[in-house]
Parts: sequence; structure tokens; C-alpha cells
Amino acid sequence: MQILLADDHAMVRDGLVPFLERLEPGTKVLEASSFEEALTAARAATDLGMAILDLYMPGMDGLGGLATLRREFPDLPIVILSGSTKPEDAFQAIENGACGFVPKTMRGETIIGVLRLVLSGEKYIPPFLFEHRDTVGTTSASASTPSIAPGSPLSSLTPRERDILDMIVDGAPNKVIARALTLQEVTVKAHLRNMFRKLGVANRTEAARVALVAGMTGRKALEKV
Repeated sequence: MQILLADDHAMVRDGLVPFLERLEPGTKVLEASSFEEALTAARAATDLGMAILDLYMPGMDGLGGLATLRREFPDLPIVILSGSTKPEDAFQAIENGACGFVPKTMRGETIIGVLRLVLSGEKYIPPFLFEHRDTVGTTSASASTPSIAPGSPLSSLTPRERDILDMIVDGAPNKVIARALTLQEVTVKAHLRNMFRKLGVANRTEAARVALVAGMTGRKALEKV
């Protein structure tokens, strides 16, 4: 498998190449220092499995480079690499077809985990993005979420995660949750992974059990009160 790594800073590429070569046996990294070089390398590649693009390198034209590469390679997993942690940058990248947004401050081992997730067909949304949306995008649904006692196992969850857990207690699938809370389904999945980690559970059934023991009765029950 070939991985395209495009960043105008040679130091960044030098630091990442050893990690990328560990993704799969025989992985070869194609390096580029501008979007033009990246596009040329992608067109010439014979076994391209992923592209990693620096958001602000020469030729990217904002997210124009992402759009161009996506048009030419519609099925190629593309990850945006950036020194930015601005929620708007991450949100726009995901909305415009990126399969993940990776801050350059992330540790190499963590980046490998993220890229393996993307290669498996999932999307990676950095936690700072959906936590930001929790604080600025509250809905009427979250207004119905009851207060959580400080000692409760649910106290570590964000309001949005508690909204989703409410609906899991009612047995709602991801598509229904996404529609009800005006979220993309991939965002719901990202919330679920974060929620499971916080609660120390492995799946929805275990999360619902924790919620019920903690006194959460589900959204349908709340709406009847």
C-alpha cells in the first residue's frame, strides 16, 4: 500500500514517515511539499491507499485542494493534517469530504490508531470538535435532560452525550438519534466511542444498563413528564 503524505515542512514529514510505514507491512510513503506535488504523486501512484494533506500547505487553497483530490479519487480515504485546532477548520474539512482531521500536536502512536480507524472505513472526528458543538449547539432536546449528581457515573458525559444516552435507553438506532439531534451519523458514532470510554463499557447494552442504574429513564419517559 502507498500512502501520500503532503506537508510543506520536511521536519513534519520526517517525523511521521516512520510511523506511517508501520501501518501495514510493505507500506510505502509518497512525500510531497505542495498540493501540486501531491496531485502529481497521487495520479502516478499504483496502489494508493490513503492521502494525508496539510491544511495550509502551498496550493491547498483552503479546502480547494481537498475538493480537487476528492473529485479525482472519490473512494480514497483523505485525512487532513493541521496545526490548527479551530473547530471551524475541523468541521469544514469533515463536511467537505475528509475522513479525519488530525492535529499536528497529536502523538505519533495516536495518529497511527486514527489512520487505522480511517483505513477500516470509519471517520475520525477530533474530540474538540464535537465538544465545541455541544457548548454552542444545544437543542431543545438537551433542555429536557435532567441534572446529574456529581458522584454519578454519568457526570463525566457532556450534555450531548447524555442526550444520546437517553435515546439509547429507549433503543433508538444511530440513524434515529442523528435525525432527532440534527447530527450526522458519523458524529453520533464518535460520541458513542467517547461515551463508552468514559463509562468504561464496551457496547450500547452496557451503556444503557449503567444509565438505568444511575436513574436515567429514557427520552420517551422524560417527554411524558
